[in-house]
Amino acid sequence: MRVLLSAFACEPHKGSEPEVGWQWAMQMARFHDVTVLTQSKNRAGIESALKSLGGKRPEPHFIYFDLPKWLQRLRKYSLGLRIYYVLWQKWAREEVRRKHLENPFDLLHHVTFAAFRYPAVIWGHGVPCIWGPVGGIESIPTPLLPWTHPVSFVEEVFRNFSNLMQAAPYHDLPKRAAASDTVLVSTLEMQNSLAALDIPSRLMPTIGLETRELTWQSHRPSEGPLRLLFVGKIITLKGIDLALKALGASDTDATLTVIGTGNFLSAAQRLVKKLRLEKRVTFRGQLTREQVLNAYSEFDLMLFPSLHDTGGYAVIEAMFNELPVICLDCGGPAVAVQPGCGIRVPIGPRRSVIAGLADGIRLYDRDRGTLLIHGQAARQSILKNYDWDQKGEQMREVYEETLNQATEQSPAIPKHVRTALAARRLVSFKGSLVATALLLLVGMIGFLSLNHLKNQADLIVNDTLPGLSYSGEANAYIVDASRTLLFVTDKDAGRRRQIQNEIDAIGARTTKYLALYRSQIFDEEDRTNFEHLIEVRGKYVEIREQVLNLAAAGREKEALIVYNESLMPMHAEVKEAADKLFEYNMKQGQLRGQRIMRFCTITQIVLGVASVAVFALGFFFGLFK
Repeated sequence: MRVLLSAFACEPHKGSEPEVGWQWAMQMARFHDVTVLTQSKNRAGIESALKSLGGKRPEPHFIYFDLPKWLQRLRKYSLGLRIYYVLWQKWAREEVRRKHLENPFDLLHHVTFAAFRYPAVIWGHGVPCIWGPVGGIESIPTPLLPWTHPVSFVEEVFRNFSNLMQAAPYHDLPKRAAASDTVLVSTLEMQNSLAALDIPSRLMPTIGLETRELTWQSHRPSEGPLRLLFVGKIITLKGIDLALKALGASDTDATLTVIGTGNFLSAAQRLVKKLRLEKRVTFRGQLTREQVLNAYSEFDLMLFPSLHDTGGYAVIEAMFNELPVICLDCGGPAVAVQPGCGIRVPIGPRRSVIAGLADGIRLYDRDRGTLLIHGQAARQSILKNYDWDQKGEQMREVYEETLNQATEQSPAIPKHVRTALAARRLVSFKGSLVATALLLLVGMIGFLSLNHLKNQADLIVNDTLPGLSYSGEANAYIVDASRTLLFVTDKDAGRRRQIQNEIDAIGARTTKYLALYRSQIFDEEDRTNFEHLIEVRGKYVEIREQVLNLAAAGREKEALIVYNESLMPMHAEVKEAADKLFEYNMKQGQLRGQRIMRFCTITQIVLGVASVAVFALGFFFGLFK
């Protein structure tokens, strides 16, 4: 049959997604007339590999499709590559339609990228289509999130939320699966998510090995410390911290060699020192694939506690080399590690996961016979399930079944999914949800802004302004040494009574405003300043009464001595304390005014960013739909 294979990533000897695209293209060309849609950047590698084959096996045809050059720059960056990929899938539809009109295809098959979250070019051409194997729905459980690595934590939380949203009945996963005649999945989590939507799928690992091209050495029971190996990126999702803690908790003298690098490397090295495992853990850094393949014979066991690997090339390479694998019971490794080929540790709380990994290390350390048997079984499992020629045979059966079962009608869609998708044609649930969230965010920002401004204004009205007023009034009359001096120097009884009345009136007025000021104190610094003022004023009043009493008793000389030596220095202290209280209120007024202006500026910026976000999200939702 004439088959169009959509393989955005397709290049030999590159590993990962490019290798997957290349292998499916070569395998299906064994049985059918295969045309591969891919990028021009893969052309040199493809043509070189085809030339080396020398026509010894059937070859696929290749169509090289690219977006305009100014968009190709996006591929240099992680996020940019994803955007470019989505645009490539959408714009390539016209190319597929044109080729299909020229010489119709019997079947369309999407293979890379092997992630469910992106659109594909194969749908809507009136031809039976196969989607996958796809994966990516695997999420890290909350207890195992990288809480101590903020960047990774944010990424994983966002990914978990995205998976939850996209697997909803009204969202992308059911829509894309329902548009496909056959859905192939690479993990049990992917299969279970589709089963929850009443959409059938077939489990088939994405990755494989050209086992005939690989050399290997048979293992013998090892002696001495158990030699563990980890191969992969040193990032949080690979669970390297779990591996190190399990090694420390295993009560063995096992050693661990880590091959790879990543943004968690320095944190992993610090953890090794904290656990005092410096003599048992070795970091080899990044090695070539050839070097890694040669290194497997040096070890007894693969320790690979990845939290959501869809594939895991290192796992199947290790198993091919007779290394049993200790992994978590999730993702691609859980599919590869069949019973008797290693140990799958159940997902659970962090402590129980570490204990399960440690138990696995301890088991193989104490029972080297089981280690040998499981290693031999691991190799046989890879030869049976992951050899590319075997996988090609399996895919040929899928092609034939898909074509035989295809009808002119659309694939059967469960009723509840069909209802949700119909509603989505009228309303974008994702768009509505995000729009609602953004509106709530904007509303919350507005509410909090107004509330904050209200609080600041309330402080100015009820604290700063009264404080300035009361402290100003009190400051104006808090001490009046000149009247005390007049009382001492003026011996006229009538005049003294008048001065005494003035002193008493000013004192009463000052006491009144100080009492009012006390009722407006809201923080500790203000209270400290006020209490100090009250203290020194009390001392000043006592000394003033002493001066007045001495003068009234006709002891003016003694009164003048006390006035000069005691009252005037205390007068200066009172004025200083009063000035400090007034200056504090002036400062508070300025600070609160500045806070209002600063908060208004921040609010303007946040609302501006939110507006841009609404536009950008609207654009991307339309792009990915």
